[in-house]
Amino acid sequence: MTVQQAEAIILQTGISVALQNRFAFDTGTMLRLDNYAIINIFDDGRYYIQGENTVALIAAFGLVEPPWDPESWSGEAPRQAASAMLPLPGPPGRLRG
Repeated sequence: MTVQQAEAIILQTGISVALQNRFAFDTGTMLRLDNYAIINIFDDGRYYIQGENTVALIAAFGLVEPPWDPESWSGEAPRQAASAMLPLPGPPGRLRG
C-alpha cells in the first residue's frame, strides 16, 4: 500500500484527510482523518487502521489488500526502514557535511 493508493481509497469513502505527517525515524506516513480514524502506512507497504469510525475504511481497504496484522509480526524491522534509520559512519577524523 502506498500513500497515494490509500488517499484514493479514502476519497471513495467520502472521508477527508485532516492531517498527514511522517513517523518518527522516517519509516512511514500517518493519515489522520476527519472522522477521527488514523491510517498508518509504512514505507515497506504495510498499513494499519486504528481509532474511531473505522468500519467503512476497513471494508474499503480490505477490497484492495488485507491490513497488516501486528499480532503476527515477528518484531523484526523491515530491511528498508532499518537501513534508512542507521546511516553508515564516515571515515574517522573527517567531518561530514
